[in-house]
Amino acid sequence: MYTITLAYELRDTPFKVNTVDPGFTKTDFNQHRGTGTVEEAGARVVKYAVIGSDGPTGKYFSEEFNPQTGEIPW
Repeated sequence: MYTITLAYELRDTPFKVNTVDPGFTKTDFNQHRGTGTVEEAGARVVKYAVIGSDGPTGKYFSEEFNPQTGEIPW
């Protein structure tokens, strides 16, 4: 809900507010039991961090669960 609220508050600015799930990533935090690499997770986050001014806002993205578009319905 915070993503949607913040996206609405910033709707007239160039800022885009989205939630990005980096996926189940192999890290020390989970004893390397994840299925993805740190590089893959980082690429997912950066993809949406540098989204253009015409990009979506107020959305939830998880390419692990929706590889085609990445968008997950709230």
